[in-house]
Amino acid sequence: MKVLITGGMGVIGAETSRKFVREGHRPVIYARHRDDRLIFDIANDIDFEAGDVLDWPRLLDVIKRHGVTHIVHAAGFVGAVSAANPALSIQVNVMGTVNVLEAARLFDVRRVVYTSAKGVYGPFNGPYGPPHYKPVPEDMPKNPQRIYDSAKLMGEQTVLYYANNMGVDAAVLRFATTYGPGKTARHGKMGVTSQIVENPFLGRPFHHPEGAEAKDDFVYNKDSALGIYLATVAAKVPSRVYNIGSGSGHTLNDFAAVLRKMLPRADIKIGPGHNFLGMPYQPHGVYDITRARDELGFKPQYDVERAIADYLEALKRIQASGG
Repeated sequence: MKVLITGGMGVIGAETSRKFVREGHRPVIYARHRDDRLIFDIANDIDFEAGDVLDWPRLLDVIKRHGVTHIVHAAGFVGAVSAANPALSIQVNVMGTVNVLEAARLFDVRRVVYTSAKGVYGPFNGPYGPPHYKPVPEDMPKNPQRIYDSAKLMGEQTVLYYANNMGVDAAVLRFATTYGPGKTARHGKMGVTSQIVENPFLGRPFHHPEGAEAKDDFVYNKDSALGIYLATVAAKVPSRVYNIGSGSGHTLNDFAAVLRKMLPRADIKIGPGHNFLGMPYQPHGVYDITRARDELGFKPQYDVERAIADYLEALKRIQASGG
């Protein structure tokens, strides 16, 4: 197997690249520019190709030269930059996905794994929102509110079209609220669950105005990478679309309790409420991950305590490396 990972130096892409290396593969990382900060420990175990997913000839050349058999499409235009540039967001996140799928079709790539987002569901209301937090299944109606999430849903539909009509075997993974090294720097204020870890580690306070009662499904980046790996190597992906999360609900106060135990001087204060992202709709919910468990063999390896311990160790390594 030769896997190409678009966006393989991003927050999720880096852990995915690391997972493939640890499973004995040498992935090809395709990104607009090289940034080894999140992959410094595996920098010699990957092949890097500079390129944009909108550059279809370049993408074709890379796939052909490396004999790519599988593609993980994790590249994307995210965050506030996406919101401020809707046309470019759609161009990169939708047409970039089309380019990946067309390339996969032309070169008979065996599997494409597309990384989607929790935001495709839109608001979690009624039984799926507070205070009940009923687990959200993959077939829940979609109502994305942001341009990024709308583009992700458009990308999903394109992937499914190619799977159903163009002979491209593919899977769509919808991640719960992710956290792990790099998210604070790459995702800004949306990376609240990374800030609550990284601020105390750096000796800074974490004071957040709201959201102490909000329950959410938090998935550590290593578990996200595990889901991607399993979807890539699975013999079959019969349902095509899978929730990847912890399958349970936690609050920021749960994070705070663990951090105070591991970093006794941690200065953490969180105001009340059920929405720690401050969005005009309810963005928090808990995933039903039964489908991923039954069809992919996905079982999260990191609960909150183990994840935070690993996260803090990763921050120490990054700090020691000069990253």
